[in-house]
Amino acid sequence: MRLLLLWHMHQPMYKDYRTGRYGLPWVYLHALKDYYEMAWIASQHERIRMTFNLVPSLIESLEDYASGRAQDPFLDHFRKAPEVMDAGERAFLVEHYFLVPVSAIEAHPRYRELHAMRVEHRPFTPQDLRDLQVLFHLQWLGESWKRTHSEIRALVEKQRDYREEDKRRLQEVMEHIFRGTLPLYRSLWESGRIEISTTPYYHPILPLLCDTEIARQATPGIRLDDLHVHFPEDAREQIAEALEKCRAVFGRRPRGMWPAEGAVSEEAVALLMDAGIAWTASDSAILARSLPPEARREGAHWRPYRFARQGRTIALFFRDHELSDLIGFVYPRWREEEAVRDFLERLRSIHARAPEAMVAVILDGENPWEHYPANGYDFLTRLYRRLEEEPWIETLTFSQALAACASVPELRHLHPGSWIDASFTTWIGDEEKNTAWRYLERARRRWAASGRENAAADLARRSLLAAEGSDWFWWFGEPHHSPQDPIFDELFRMHLRNVYIGLGLEPPSYLETPIRMERSFLLRTPVAFLRPILDGRDTHYFEWAPAGMIHLQAHGAMHRAGGRLAALYFGFDPDHLYLRIDFREPARALLQRAVLCVEIYTSQGEWRGEVSADRPSPSWAIADIVEMAVSLSELKLGAGESFDLVLLLRDDSLLERYPPSGALRLRVPGREFEMEYWMV
Repeated sequence: MRLLLLWHMHQPMYKDYRTGRYGLPWVYLHALKDYYEMAWIASQHERIRMTFNLVPSLIESLEDYASGRAQDPFLDHFRKAPEVMDAGERAFLVEHYFLVPVSAIEAHPRYRELHAMRVEHRPFTPQDLRDLQVLFHLQWLGESWKRTHSEIRALVEKQRDYREEDKRRLQEVMEHIFRGTLPLYRSLWESGRIEISTTPYYHPILPLLCDTEIARQATPGIRLDDLHVHFPEDAREQIAEALEKCRAVFGRRPRGMWPAEGAVSEEAVALLMDAGIAWTASDSAILARSLPPEARREGAHWRPYRFARQGRTIALFFRDHELSDLIGFVYPRWREEEAVRDFLERLRSIHARAPEAMVAVILDGENPWEHYPANGYDFLTRLYRRLEEEPWIETLTFSQALAACASVPELRHLHPGSWIDASFTTWIGDEEKNTAWRYLERARRRWAASGRENAAADLARRSLLAAEGSDWFWWFGEPHHSPQDPIFDELFRMHLRNVYIGLGLEPPSYLETPIRMERSFLLRTPVAFLRPILDGRDTHYFEWAPAGMIHLQAHGAMHRAGGRLAALYFGFDPDHLYLRIDFREPARALLQRAVLCVEIYTSQGEWRGEVSADRPSPSWAIADIVEMAVSLSELKLGAGESFDLVLLLRDDSLLERYPPSGALRLRVPGREFEMEYWMV
């Protein structure tokens, strides 16, 4: 039988393309711990063949660290001597340099001592901080360096009281790893020991980028509201740029492409065929939903399939979900010899049932190892050695496996979905995820309308493509959470802000606040059409009685205490959106020294109104309150369509914003308004 191992190496683009600053350190930390180490371990086993999938956004970032271009606060704080740090820099170390697995802290007496000092709020001396600098990076260093490099081994054994000279030696090793990682992969590929495949450049969910409507086919009933993203040209560009980046770095184009998150659709796979990709892959659950019922049998995924469209073909492999998840999630809790024995026994069982099986094991090549003893070094070394010893099993790259196939059956239908539940719900379908897609779509529309071609516009384009990456949507909404959620939120919005900045435009205000928003507390929902008199006064009780109403005071204010916004009323007639804004003082007096900005965002564009006492308009009235009417035709909104609303109160600076985060989502009612249910 043939075993096809693929290790997927990926990080999103943490770099701010405008400043060059990296917002998170995971690229360089995983370079120290995993990227170099995984290739080095593979190089020690001459008879093993495997595939490494390197995502171009990661490759670009590794180039930045290798060249010294990367501006990373974590590295900056490592290089600096604690004796010359100011209070903020010392606090940075204490706050961030415990970002290691808890087991790593517990296993090291000095690290445990420093952690206790942090918990107990005891002061850190310069020596404490220097020990923290060294121990943090030693914990992130690959196990092979600790076992084979004498100077690193000496630093590990020293445990405490490190000097600046110790830091310099550690920094030299770190820089060697940064510079040597990509050349090591290239050398292994050139020698035929490994194959390198890739992913569309910034790791986008390709089927959703092509058309978000595909999510309904994968999950009938998924909540998309009026969201519709359709960027097939961006998908093509992400594919083409990925192949070109690999050619530039490794000297040739990859033949295979692992789509981000194993996400496939017939349209997305057709784009891979257009680009000349020979093979791609997804999960066995996708194959189970793609085959006709009579073909759904055990082991159907232990072979590649041929997918053809318009005279073009591509090979599709489907990973063994169970075996892949055993390495990723189960074996970290086992002793390595028992884990390897179990894995080989499962492969032997497959061999007994299907001697010609081609079993694809595809998984994350960086994150599982921190849950293994010794960063997975002993497990991988033992596994590779056993695979070399067993005569009944052969390891191949995916291209080697494809070449070894005498015949490949055709797959006539491909179910859309990903490696998670054969669906896309991890990245789309709840309020926060959909909001992120909506913000992306607006920025993309602005970029498309700009027609700009210069260095600033290149900033806009690169930032837009980076914002299309899957990771941002993974961390929005449910079910994934991490201590870095606010930073991922900010990085996504940073990329989108840079789109507008690159186009010479002011970024929308909603990009200044988190998408992980407070849920609006809707005290009253609209129950009927309105016919208000726009005079800036609460004319009579029934004027706004049917409207929706929200107390704004409960949601706080930005920057200044004592919010001025008191309440928002909203409603409709068949042709208009009506808004009433109440303040804690008469509106006319307040708006003589401030401006109320009303921003409305739809799938068709943006509308902005600036209300102040010296700017009269037939669309609003100012007296005790503000009353407004906005034509639905001007907003290009029809019955059942949703839109986002933001209120901003400004003088020379931002006084208040509602909602404090994100936007208020509303929907235009249909003619049978009174029968509809409203949710915000």
